[in-house]
Amino acid sequence: MTNAVKVPVAPARRALTDAAARQLANATKTRAQLDTITPRWLIRMLSWTPVEAGIYRLNRVINPESVLVACPPRDESELPTTYVGYGESAREIFLNSVATIVDVHTRVSDLYNSPHDQIAEQLRLTIETVKERQESELITNAHYGLIPSAAPGQRISTLTGPPTPDDLDQLITKVWIPVHHLARHSGDPL
Repeated sequence: MTNAVKVPVAPARRALTDAAARQLANATKTRAQLDTITPRWLIRMLSWTPVEAGIYRLNRVINPESVLVACPPRDESELPTTYVGYGESAREIFLNSVATIVDVHTRVSDLYNSPHDQIAEQLRLTIETVKERQESELITNAHYGLIPSAAPGQRISTLTGPPTPDDLDQLITKVWIPVHHLARHSGDPL
């Protein structure tokens, strides 16, 4: 007596399968996306000064308390003679440039240019990455970034490592002006 193994018989197909049908279908494709792209709110919030040649010179008036002015009565009173001094060794900030080279082979742009233009997508994503780096430099650059340039009295340290809600509360207290303080200075009664 032999033990026969029964092999299950696949049912006869009566319709086209999804896997086979997908071979003839067009997939809708999104534009390429990068997880590193963030909103550009910082750039929109700050006021900007065009910087020719990538050099920003910070000129200051020295000894402003020595500038003499008067509010004389309506007569021929003698007016003070004065001048405003300028610092002779102004701080110069040399900005860094952010650059790269985008390389797209013509065969790639010729063969795979539909539905999205490969060169345009490469440029768009590279420009977004350049903008991310520019924004990062504005915040963290050791020579001209916002964080390293902050006055010591405006800096806070976190309590225990990464920022927590308590740390944010401490930050808010740096800029918070109580309502009663505003009313006292505006001349309005409380």
